[in-house]
Amino acid sequence: MHSVGALSTPTALAARRAEEFVAATTTTDRRTALGGMFARGLVGCCFAIIDSPLPAHALVEGSKPPPKRTLGEEYRQGTAALGDSLEAESLPREAYKKLPSGVIYADISAGNDGGALVQEGSRVNVQWVLRRSNGYFVDSSAVSDSVPFIFEVGDPNGAIKGLDEGIRGMRAGGSRRILVPPSLAYVDGIDDGKPGPIPAGFGPRQQMRRVMEVRRDVPGEYIFLEVKVTKVR
Repeated sequence: MHSVGALSTPTALAARRAEEFVAATTTTDRRTALGGMFARGLVGCCFAIIDSPLPAHALVEGSKPPPKRTLGEEYRQGTAALGDSLEAESLPREAYKKLPSGVIYADISAGNDGGALVQEGSRVNVQWVLRRSNGYFVDSSAVSDSVPFIFEVGDPNGAIKGLDEGIRGMRAGGSRRILVPPSLAYVDGIDDGKPGPIPAGFGPRQQMRRVMEVRRDVPGEYIFLEVKVTKVR
């Protein structure tokens, strides 16, 4: 893996923006959330998908690469399922908000004005893309014929905690990028019936198992989710 100094221009810009974001938090937050990432050279990889306007190919570990016709644009900033929103836009540091739990999110598009707000008790349909913090594509609803992930906000058996927190305040049609610490991700397992969205197939699930087993307590480690709310009721 390259050091920050050896990264390409868009990635270096992403690293600088990440550095600015960390500077806006408390000293304790900096150490806990992202401090270790600079030492390991992970900042550029972790934030490149946020800022880089250049197309890139998804790297898939443990499963076949997604077909280009379905996910060709997905790795840039979103997914084919989010293709009608503004995911191709580079998001500035100021767009990101950090919750007390450690979840970080930024809105890609706001959704329908006047539509129902996602809140405790809402039942939502979500299109999603899941990645590891190094940018590796894991899975998405587009791979499974765009079948949405449906859950009730606040239900402990519905979504993983980081998504349950990070989706609140969205409206139907809105898209959001959510960075979830592993401690708020697949802590109950990655099998059918567990809080989701659950990756399909052995390879994608095994990727997340390794993250949860090996990197769960690594400072600055995140699971990336890009979601679009398609229905709120």
